[in-house]
Amino acid sequence: MVTLNPIFASDMIMQAKKPVRFFGCGHGTVAITLNGERRESVANGQWLIEFEPFNYGGPYDILVELDKTFFTLKNVYFGDVILLGGQSNMQFKLRESSEEKENYKANDNVRLFTVDRMESGESFSSRDGWIPLTVENAPNFSAIGYYVAQGLAKAERKIGLVACYQGASVIQSWMPRVDALVPEFKIENRFADHEWFPIWNDDGVLWEHMMEKIIPFAFNTVLWYQGESNASVDESNIYLEFLRALISSWRREFKNDNMRFVIIQLADHLDRAGYAWEKIQSEQLRAQDEIPLVNTVICRDVCDNIDIHPKEKDILSQRIVDILK
Repeated sequence: MVTLNPIFASDMIMQAKKPVRFFGCGHGTVAITLNGERRESVANGQWLIEFEPFNYGGPYDILVELDKTFFTLKNVYFGDVILLGGQSNMQFKLRESSEEKENYKANDNVRLFTVDRMESGESFSSRDGWIPLTVENAPNFSAIGYYVAQGLAKAERKIGLVACYQGASVIQSWMPRVDALVPEFKIENRFADHEWFPIWNDDGVLWEHMMEKIIPFAFNTVLWYQGESNASVDESNIYLEFLRALISSWRREFKNDNMRFVIIQLADHLDRAGYAWEKIQSEQLRAQDEIPLVNTVICRDVCDNIDIHPKEKDILSQRIVDILK
């Protein structure tokens, strides 16, 4: 039996001007027909079919043949696809922000796909496919994803969001194990008070459980909001090296040396004030000067510093939009 990866579904947004890759697993024959061009592959555990880049536009209908099973992915567009990565401040929902409910806005030019987390509790799952933004489902969107997509989406340029985050996660968990050990540092398990924390915070665990499921889907940009869980003295001192390793591994595995990263700096927080927190903030700021195609968004001056989850995600997101426009 041969299968298509769940990220490929009707209403999908695919990245324009990048190689168009379809992939899945199993054993058997597979064919994809896109814009009149048909390409085939034989699956022997894994399979991948690649087309030349497409310009912005759509909609397209894509015919999929899996052995003798035929179906069509409808209403597919080529736009800009943004990967939402990190921990709880990226996971932070619009309903938790300072935005009033009466201001929620639908936008059919925005679609969301959610990678399944290790724990339950996320409002959407991969089974939901690509979800157009409505007033009804807006409260369950990542607040940053919602605001950034609203700021970028246009009728002629759709925005796809791929949610791939986990609250309380360390950076080492988000890259292949060999990269997570650079520079030969092993994190101590500081989360024994929660049954899930030791599970998802081992080296490479979230990479293997979540990120690998969407490789090598094409993205325009990664938004990375993480660092709170690495705020120990030892880890903060090498957080820039972890960022280098993360960015290098993601660009390598997604086959995109030019994949852009926008790093969101940690907000000030009174309970975490001290060397480690401030060191991570400074390392995040240094990243844009020392790693190509990286921008750092300042957060500390617009956020309530008594809350580790600042509610002012709209101001912060506008700074991201200004970078990406």
